[in-house]
Amino acid sequence: MFIRKKIIHSSRTGKSHTYYQLVESRSTDKGPRSTVLLHLGRLEISTEEQKILSRIIDRKVKGQPRIVRFSDRIEQLAEQIYLKYLSSQGADQSREPEQDSEFRFHRENLETSFFRSVGAELLTLHFWKSLKLDRILRECFFSEKEIELAKIVILGRLLSPGSERHTLNWFNEHSSLSEFLRIIKPGLKKDALYRIADRILENKTLIEVRMRQNLKGLHSLADQVYLYDLTNTYFEGNKRNSKLCKRGKSKDKRNDCPLVTLALVVDQNGFPVYSRIYSGNQSEPETLKDVLREIYEDKVDLLERLAKPSIIMDRGIATKQNIAYLREMGYTYFVIERRNAVKDYKEEFRTLSGFEEILDNKKSKLYLKKITESKLARVLVYSEAKALKERGITGKREQHFLEEAGQLIKSNQKGNIKDVEKILIRIGRLREKYGSTASGYEFKLNKNPDQPKCVAAIELNDLTRKSAKSEFPGCYVIETNNSDLNAKQIWSFYMKLSEVEAAFRDMKTELGTRPIHHRKDDRVEAHLFYSVLAYAILKSITYILGEQDCHKCWSSIKSDIREHMRSTTMFIDSRGYRVHIRQTGTPEEKAAKIYDLLKVKIFKHQFVSKHQV
Repeated sequence: MFIRKKIIHSSRTGKSHTYYQLVESRSTDKGPRSTVLLHLGRLEISTEEQKILSRIIDRKVKGQPRIVRFSDRIEQLAEQIYLKYLSSQGADQSREPEQDSEFRFHRENLETSFFRSVGAELLTLHFWKSLKLDRILRECFFSEKEIELAKIVILGRLLSPGSERHTLNWFNEHSSLSEFLRIIKPGLKKDALYRIADRILENKTLIEVRMRQNLKGLHSLADQVYLYDLTNTYFEGNKRNSKLCKRGKSKDKRNDCPLVTLALVVDQNGFPVYSRIYSGNQSEPETLKDVLREIYEDKVDLLERLAKPSIIMDRGIATKQNIAYLREMGYTYFVIERRNAVKDYKEEFRTLSGFEEILDNKKSKLYLKKITESKLARVLVYSEAKALKERGITGKREQHFLEEAGQLIKSNQKGNIKDVEKILIRIGRLREKYGSTASGYEFKLNKNPDQPKCVAAIELNDLTRKSAKSEFPGCYVIETNNSDLNAKQIWSFYMKLSEVEAAFRDMKTELGTRPIHHRKDDRVEAHLFYSVLAYAILKSITYILGEQDCHKCWSSIKSDIREHMRSTTMFIDSRGYRVHIRQTGTPEEKAAKIYDLLKVKIFKHQFVSKHQV
């Protein structure tokens, strides 16, 4: 048994990478052959230290005694590699201690090491099994090794989100997930994760459909309401020659980066139903027909086509054309029109005559009034909390606009900018940036009679023309074609849209969908689809906890179970054997409570090995 040094040269970057392997020479019919026992990754060791490590590990594995000890760094590194070797051999070398045997040892020989996280792994593996994801992947003709690779990339998105390199480091160095797998052990390489990404994306439709069916069965869900919205995420790099990654308006305020758009449909409880990837410059309203056709209108089963849920969508998608399409196709909908319909009901909002006063979910005052016209119902809403927030935003925007307009006027007065075309460009940028705020003001350019292409002075006039949003903060109008519901019910239905917003928030913050570093478009799609699958597991966990009045976000849950670890206890017994006991620790109070609420079984997964010193 020896440690071998490997050097790989990258033809793409021109760089060389060095890593090490634990290798054993074995006799075969064709002569001696080297078998890789363990991938050790990068090691900061010299050639001489490499030989010393090889001898130490070989003696440990064979149980041969040692007289000489080396530096603490070499001894610690040898112990870590030896424990990884034992872990990689797993059940093959493990055995339970005899019932009548008793370990006797000197206290000074007792050591504990090789700590790996196990709490979040136990939790997510429990729900992986509950959602029958192994069965779904087998239906897609995945091999057992491919199923384990899929488990690594999807659970990795939940437990330690990041790039493929980050996922590898987490799996190989920090997680106990490998101890719950039969085939894949630490030493995994990045190419395997890229290959499984391609396989998962190939079977996206079937995986998504089966996942939805299993979610409905596990949580007794019904397709009553579908919430639809889009978000985008950004990339590091220029993404040249990409058909998917385009520049557009970033919802993360990263207009300096190329974007990709994720369209997501969730149900009334926030569980994912359907997802689709669009280019970064995709027009949001144009996506609605595509999504509804793929979910319902292309179904072969007539009953599935007829059982249409109510549609709630974001204001950016609710154009007149899309609302007319929903009516034509027989959907019930709850929307706030893209145009500001508050202007049509100015008098009602000024007086609040006939409005019903209720409290919203945060105990703030809310005023509602239902108006029925033909088969349509509109609910006029005034929210005190929303009004307070919008007044603050509008005031700040107007202040910033006036400051920037003042800077333009001062530059003109100092003679730094006098060219008409340049000044018009600056004014156009201000109008684009501040929108309705800028529309309440007028720029007047006084040209120099001697120089027609120069501006002698710029004046800014207040037109006292305010937008409906600034004039009526906290006011909005909800439209629906279900006129049988009262005002509070209609408002409650529309507020369910917060579920899809929460899904996007979880994907971006808890599951690390931003930024994306992939170069290929299909890998970008796979990256986002992983997040949707991981979100289904996350939502299952938080939904069951919420039903038991435990309202914790995913990061808080991970924090509570973070200290639950697996470790190896080592000592030399009275007979001179070196004993290693690998087992899961006892969870602390917070972790035990979460396991109890979710009915997660704690597998001790213990193994004991003995070698003569």
